[in-house]
Amino acid sequence: MPRVLPVCDDGAMGFAEHLERHFPDGSHAVIAPVRGDVEERLPGFRVWRIAPADEGKPWVYATCGAAQSATAGETGAEYVLLAPEQDPILAEMLAAVAIFNAQADEGLGVGSVIALPRPWLRGSFANHLLVVPPYGFEPGLEVYEDEEAGRRVVVLWLLPITAAEAQYARENGHEALEKLIEDSRANVAHPLRPSLV
Repeated sequence: MPRVLPVCDDGAMGFAEHLERHFPDGSHAVIAPVRGDVEERLPGFRVWRIAPADEGKPWVYATCGAAQSATAGETGAEYVLLAPEQDPILAEMLAAVAIFNAQADEGLGVGSVIALPRPWLRGSFANHLLVVPPYGFEPGLEVYEDEEAGRRVVVLWLLPITAAEAQYARENGHEALEKLIEDSRANVAHPLRPSLV
């Protein structure tokens, strides 16, 4: 008989409600990643995919259960990503990020640079992710108090960046790269965005 998995664990369900409050107009879907190690390491982990309410706006992908790798009393993290279209590979990528976060000594925080084994979307120049605060989203998304699990959850934004931009961030600090992105008004969700450095 096939194993039945929950929609998401109890703590993640509260975070899912947080996402629904911040994205009330989009159509929400829950995706269970294919990776077997995700369920083993982060039981009930899912990816939330939020369709844009308006044509031309980006899709939102969010981890739902990554924060459970933090112990009670510690701050956990969930991650969001903007994409120009729906793509199942993004759910698997976010699952890999969640596993990497759970296995890292200090987790993935602001300024972390993640090297991807391939471009984040087919045809893209970006094959790294930069972890930044979610300043591109409505206020209030950035923190969720998970009272049931006894932890504070911060929401962090994954920005797709090129290898050259990743090197620039390592050499000059992530704030310098963020400033370049902001000053150029680059569409970080566009897979064919050229490198800024």
